[in-house]
Amino acid sequence: MWDDEMQERVNQRITYLSRLFLVILLVLTLRFWYLSILRGDWYKQKSEQNRVRVLSLAPIRGSIYDRDNQVLAEDIPHFRLIFEKGVAETEEIEERVERILGRELSPPFPERGVGEIILADQLSLEEVIKIEEVQNKLPGVMVESYPVRHYPGGEPFAHVVGYVGKINAEELKLLHSEGYEMEDRIGKTGVELEYESLLRGEKGYRRIEVNALGKVVRVLDYRHPCFKNSIVLTLDQELQKYSYELLGNRNGAIIVGDPYTGELFALVSKPSFNPQLLSRGMSTEEWNALSQNQNRPLTNRPLQALYPPGSLFKLVIATGAVEEGLTDRNRKIFCPGFLDYNEWRYPCWRRGGHGSVGIEKAIAQSCNVTFYTLGLELGADRIVNWARKLGVGQPSGIDLPGEKTAFLPTQEWKERQLKEMWYPGDTINLSIGQGYLLVTPLEMYRVVSNIATRGEVYKPHVVKEILNSKGEVIKKINPVLQNKIELKDETWDTLIRGMEEVVNSGTGWACRGLPVKLAAKTGTAQNPQGEDHSWFAGFFPSSHPQVSFLVLIEHGGDGSGEAAQVAKKLVEWWEKERKVKSEK
Repeated sequence: MWDDEMQERVNQRITYLSRLFLVILLVLTLRFWYLSILRGDWYKQKSEQNRVRVLSLAPIRGSIYDRDNQVLAEDIPHFRLIFEKGVAETEEIEERVERILGRELSPPFPERGVGEIILADQLSLEEVIKIEEVQNKLPGVMVESYPVRHYPGGEPFAHVVGYVGKINAEELKLLHSEGYEMEDRIGKTGVELEYESLLRGEKGYRRIEVNALGKVVRVLDYRHPCFKNSIVLTLDQELQKYSYELLGNRNGAIIVGDPYTGELFALVSKPSFNPQLLSRGMSTEEWNALSQNQNRPLTNRPLQALYPPGSLFKLVIATGAVEEGLTDRNRKIFCPGFLDYNEWRYPCWRRGGHGSVGIEKAIAQSCNVTFYTLGLELGADRIVNWARKLGVGQPSGIDLPGEKTAFLPTQEWKERQLKEMWYPGDTINLSIGQGYLLVTPLEMYRVVSNIATRGEVYKPHVVKEILNSKGEVIKKINPVLQNKIELKDETWDTLIRGMEEVVNSGTGWACRGLPVKLAAKTGTAQNPQGEDHSWFAGFFPSSHPQVSFLVLIEHGGDGSGEAAQVAKKLVEWWEKERKVKSEK
């Protein structure tokens, strides 16, 4: 029976439900307001991101030229055919493309990006034209260009120019914040690495619209990739190639440059490698074969290989001895063909000896006994200090990666590492550039260059100019005077006269008869692993130097032989080319 009490309960329940409904409605209204008003832009952006995808396109890399603007590295456009699935049936498009190109495609096709596949790669220009002519009949198909690095200079320039390759995980971790992505190309060695930030171009992009299933609807926007800067090197392409050829099938290094600017005209390392193969990408087997080659073709010998300098180091001993007053033009040291010291006999390279020898003749004849004597008088510590003063064991700051510095042995090092005391015999060996001493070719090149300039130490460099995208010079690399070695005029005069006599009457006989006066020094470095290494370094004209040079030939015998003969051909080439250029 329906009574008032029951009616009251019903009314209370209706009131409760009405209030609950109002609360729920209020909450929903507030939520809608929050989502549509306060967070509306955020959700709109997320929706746009789900609808629109941006695909980056590889940047075009700046070119590298020699000093005469001959191309040494450049990006060349290649073409591939991209199909955006969902626009049309893949099999149907494949058949149409095959009929147009007149050749079969090779499925399965590589997947790329959002719903994209690569139908064909390495298209010829003729094939590109065929596709472009019937573009309207190929929905979802487009021709895409991409850059491939080309190195027309090849092996002679590989160590200086370097090469590019795909970025690895470690590099990506370091450079991700700078906009690098997986599959990007990056400089791996040489100028390509050292000037990566300048050579790297700007990426392009393609904005595409996709539906809820991820299928491409249309292309919204497209921006071509471009380059920012190119680089002009100090290298002379013809001299670099000629220097490389002069080494023949021998391993070694050649450096030619201007001692008063630091510009390097040639920086050669042999054996070398094909940068095109490395840039293209190598299999693990190919890479292992190259990197584990006992001839070390990947090593940039002028900067990274260490050798005993042999008699070339006698220039350091002579500098210290003259400057500190231990010898001069009047002092004579008798060479009977050996030096007896502490019951040990140390030979001179000339068995019969050189007789009574002054410092200039000692440099010219490379008399071991003279430098044994002067080295003992200087002592190991002072020898090392003079080596450092002339640039040995000090980084040059060259604009190339991976530079190493000399190992200069000391008493402390020997006691700590070898648990042996330093003996006078160690000093004697050090005095002729043997024993534990190891140097790079670039360091010894700097020694002779510093003598050529009478102590003006210029930073070596391989980059001459930076160009913008229009080919305009935006930066010139000016000479950098790093240091001034203050020595007495007598010291410089003695060194230069002695080096002139090396050619006139001494061990550099192979370089006589040149049309220009040379100042040079031979070097024979004993090699425990085989035949001696051959050194020859100097500058010309000796009275007002314009060019300094260094030649190192591994297992080339004595310095008066192979290295000096190569140096002679270099000087002859230089003088001939200078005459030709002056007549133009």
